[in-house]
Amino acid sequence: MRSKYFVLQKRRGHGETRSFTSLLVNTLDSVWDTKPPPYRILHQTPRSEVYYEIAIGLTQEEIVKDWEWLAENLFKVLNEMESEEEITNFTICKIQSLNAQNNLDNTDESANFKVAASKFQTLFEMPKEERLVNTYACTYVKNKIPNQGNLYISLNHICFYSYMLGSETKRVIRFAELEDIKRHGQIIYLKTINNMHYNFTLLKDVKEAYGLIEQLNKMAIQQLIQDPDSPIVDHDASVFQRFGRKASNKPGLLRDLTARQKSEEYRNYFRLPQTEIIDGQIKANIWTPYSKRYVGGNIYLSRNFFCFRSDVVDLASLVIPMRSIKSVEQKNDGPHRYDNQIILHTAENVHFVFAQIVDREILVEKISELLSQFHVPISRERPKYDISWSKQAALMNSFKTNLSEEMLKIQEQKLIRWESHFRDFGRGISMFRTTDVINLIVEGIPDKLRQEIWLLFSGAIHEKDMNPGLYEDLVEKAACIKQPSQHDEIDRDLHRSLPEHPAFHHADGIGALRRVLQAYALRNPQVGYCQAMNIVSSVFLLFCDEENAFWLLASLCENLLPDYYKDKVVGAQIDQSVLNELVETYLPELHSHLDQLGIIRMISLSWLLTIFISVISYESALHIIDCFFYDGAKIIFVIALQILEWNCETLLKCHDDGEAMLVLSKYLDGIYNPEYRLPAPADKQKKTETQPIQTLIHEAYTNFGSKISQLKIEELRNKHRRLTIRQFDIDNENTIVKFHTENMYFDKEELHLLLTIIREEKSMPRKVLQQKAHSALGGESPILLPSTSTGRSGYLESNCSRSESYSVDFDTFRALFHELTPWRSCVGIDLAEKLFRLTDKKSTGTIEFSQIINALGLVCSRKYTEKLKLLYILHLPPLLSKAEIEHVRRPKSKVKDDAEEAIEAEDFFGDDPSESIEALPSPTDNNFDEDDYALVAATKHLHSLAGLSQQSSSSGIVGEINGERSSTFYVDLPRHHGAPMEVARSQNGASTCDLIGNTLRQQGRFESTDTFSDISDLGAAKVMPSQMNAETISNFSQISDLIMATRVERNDSTTDTKSLGSLRYLIDQPDDGNGPNKNIPNMKKANFQFLWRSLVEIVGEQDEDMRKAYENLLELGNNNMKKEISLDSFTQLNLGSGDEPDSNGNPTTPSVEPNATTKLFQAYEDELKQNSSVGGTGSSSENSTNVDSWEISINQFIATVLAVTSIVQGFYEKTPIKEHIEKMQKNRRKCVITNY
Repeated sequence: MRSKYFVLQKRRGHGETRSFTSLLVNTLDSVWDTKPPPYRILHQTPRSEVYYEIAIGLTQEEIVKDWEWLAENLFKVLNEMESEEEITNFTICKIQSLNAQNNLDNTDESANFKVAASKFQTLFEMPKEERLVNTYACTYVKNKIPNQGNLYISLNHICFYSYMLGSETKRVIRFAELEDIKRHGQIIYLKTINNMHYNFTLLKDVKEAYGLIEQLNKMAIQQLIQDPDSPIVDHDASVFQRFGRKASNKPGLLRDLTARQKSEEYRNYFRLPQTEIIDGQIKANIWTPYSKRYVGGNIYLSRNFFCFRSDVVDLASLVIPMRSIKSVEQKNDGPHRYDNQIILHTAENVHFVFAQIVDREILVEKISELLSQFHVPISRERPKYDISWSKQAALMNSFKTNLSEEMLKIQEQKLIRWESHFRDFGRGISMFRTTDVINLIVEGIPDKLRQEIWLLFSGAIHEKDMNPGLYEDLVEKAACIKQPSQHDEIDRDLHRSLPEHPAFHHADGIGALRRVLQAYALRNPQVGYCQAMNIVSSVFLLFCDEENAFWLLASLCENLLPDYYKDKVVGAQIDQSVLNELVETYLPELHSHLDQLGIIRMISLSWLLTIFISVISYESALHIIDCFFYDGAKIIFVIALQILEWNCETLLKCHDDGEAMLVLSKYLDGIYNPEYRLPAPADKQKKTETQPIQTLIHEAYTNFGSKISQLKIEELRNKHRRLTIRQFDIDNENTIVKFHTENMYFDKEELHLLLTIIREEKSMPRKVLQQKAHSALGGESPILLPSTSTGRSGYLESNCSRSESYSVDFDTFRALFHELTPWRSCVGIDLAEKLFRLTDKKSTGTIEFSQIINALGLVCSRKYTEKLKLLYILHLPPLLSKAEIEHVRRPKSKVKDDAEEAIEAEDFFGDDPSESIEALPSPTDNNFDEDDYALVAATKHLHSLAGLSQQSSSSGIVGEINGERSSTFYVDLPRHHGAPMEVARSQNGASTCDLIGNTLRQQGRFESTDTFSDISDLGAAKVMPSQMNAETISNFSQISDLIMATRVERNDSTTDTKSLGSLRYLIDQPDDGNGPNKNIPNMKKANFQFLWRSLVEIVGEQDEDMRKAYENLLELGNNNMKKEISLDSFTQLNLGSGDEPDSNGNPTTPSVEPNATTKLFQAYEDELKQNSSVGGTGSSSENSTNVDSWEISINQFIATVLAVTSIVQGFYEKTPIKEHIEKMQKNRRKCVITNY
């Protein structure tokens, strides 16, 4: 497309062209990792040889808008200019000005990244919500042949694409299905749960790509733990500024994820609340008054905290809350060694000096900005509850332990050492944290300081300060809002929390513990209450008041031991696997022996959940808890390794798990605290002392402390988080398979494969995002009809509740049906929809795994007689209704002269079953029942009788190309054949109709564009048959309004369900030779014709024997015309018939007056029929009567078709379900998307 000064071009290789030049250009783009835009506009004056690229576009519509803007705003202006130089300068200045204005509101993504993101969504058919993070040039080896291409990493997928001379290679891997991630040099190795292996070689940025894959995999698994039904990662953008430095040219989402990773590390190290997002970091030195020197490190800023961390590990760190900073000032002492200094003044009159700060002015400005935005949390007004209670102080004050003089002396010495430390290093949140404090904690914290130190190093103090009054509110709400099951479970565990301490035999201790646990269950419903929480909370209450104990419990569950106390204690099981690998690494001989005995996982769960409190006396476990609040889970691992190492020789001599458990139990019972030598109760035998707790902790840190860092623990957790979740799936599947082993269709291997493919299909991002969107719009699980049957449908699942996670909705079932069964060749009727409705006994829009086995198993089996019966049933009403038959038969009007057709209400049902299912009363439709569908179908039938035909008007100027310019990579974009300008400019033509139709589809409305009207304002009472016309009933959404306005409640609403239920015996009891065939009604001729069409499509082609069988069945139907006529369908409306049973023997309810809408449509249909029959003959009425009287029985059908060899052979063949599932998985990995 050209003008005098501009040319619009499309890049070669983009689109449908397959010329050699296009193949070569595409290959070069893939190999060189270039991302040129597919469309561009160039500016050139006639006498110049220089071209200027003034616009690029990712889509044709986008570039056409730019071209139209040029035509409207520049073409005329440029023609009036005299010199070409003036034209070029004006054009460039105008474009630069527009670019500057538009970039104010646009994202800062580069043009190359936008092109890559567009290609990602196009190549892999990803939804728009699946955002691309970054791309990397890499090589993927396939069949020993290297393929150079690009690695696309999005929030939920790793995708690879390569294009080599017309041959495409695609691979799609979900992060949630990764089982192993490794990096060796420049190679990233991936292994999935399906045992698929991938090696990607990256020449650059391999470290960044590997870290990104690890981070996104962690996020995917955590999302799977949080919400198994919605395993799709979504990212909330966070701001990450670097104090005025030049912004990174990396993609915005990658920067956000980097900020997210740094924020997580920042919070974990300084024990800050989960809401803190790092704002930036900067190099600086801090003056340490205790050592009289500067220590180098980094300053970290977030909204509520100013932190410092030394470059040398654990040499010095500092946390200063923003609320404590009174002022910040610059210190200028001249050109001496320590310049660029600032001084922070705190509310405690403590001064902190920092020096050698890069960009000091910006840092001071940023701190001042954060201080101006900070608001001191205040206690909000809360509703008053009629509850009398008082906050319990530390129980150690009320229930004092009788300590000897020696013990008191030890406590006093510890207190003196801590007071001395406070004088040198400071006290409170802003104290210097050094290796000296670690040594003091290992020696033990005095009882009087335990509450203060625990709150400080756990980070609980920050949560408490930011939420004043929250605990009191939670306590009173929990007492008023009864949660019987949770509260009963808490009450059962209260008296066995710490039975050896007298405080928990008293009402004060029990009441405080109850309030703490109930309040936390209300604060965190995802965790609620889990056993072991009562044990650790009871120890907290001994040394802290109950509010502080509550915040310590919150810090424990949410930060220090994440996911430990959730369902299945998944966090503890992950750390069990971490401990198992650590034992294998450092004690390999012992690990081999214990692994044979199978006791490592048995012994470690209680150690982890209760921090050794349940296996060691609480007086000794206190020292472990002291270290735990400073060092986190590391202390648990080093203590466990030390215990196993000290007992290694004894354990190696054990011959069974019971003997090994006894050895460890005796050893742990003997661990004692010499500072708390309390007399043993008279009724208990004196324990044999094995090791003082101080020695155990010291040796554990000495032997394993330097080998196990927090970074290594996190790496192992990431690894075993994947394996643990995978093991959950394996255990779940094994349980389900074991329960369904005796099914008659699939063996164990096939059941495992079926469960796997169901899990993968349900995790597809497209399906999950659709479900999220449906929920966001207020939708619920689709319900077809209210079910009153109480059959065997829930029996299997009630005995195997784990299989609930493998229930499927209609979309997933349809995918399985078309991919796995031989009936996918049937295109005339959507058998998947019919079978789903037949199988969905509870009418919930989902079917359970046992029902999937029976439905798919029967279709894939050799039971040819039962399969023929099932096919017959699927073509009976209400599964195949009269209205649907009329619709499929109705020919479409075609307009040959126009390039496109307008969207018509009559053409809403397409030939594609995936489209027609949307309008049927299917399980995916919440609003339609059988009556509604009949009304909609009647409307469509009225359109047909009235002879409605929507004519599309396409008006566009088809111009010729004045000239074309060819280049190696770009060609001029032509105008003809639906040129983009005409498409974009069309206001009333076919293309506009398409746009409107697409919009309506997105809104869930399907209307004819030229009959768009609103019937909702007319009122049902105003619409009389004489007033009805084609425009009045032109769209489904309006008919829905009319139905809602005029419907009267039907008294026979259960007739459909009862009748449909009588057909389900074949799914439930396929081996019942005496099945109730007599309850299956005869079939009308119209239904039979569709049945035979489906039969031919399934078999493949119709031979002579099949034609004869068809003629025989037609003759049998004619012979049955003299017999009693059966009902048209199971779902007839009671329009004045007598109180007689239906064809299934089910009693019908007394007749009722037909509703107004039904009468209206009947009258109008009669009128149209009369008008259409003018000039006809009377034979049509007679033929109609004959057709209505024609019928055959199921026995006649089965007996006739069983005599046809080709039908029997076709239905006898068993479908290799394993091969089909493996092919389906392979297609998913290769991004082969099938539209059903």
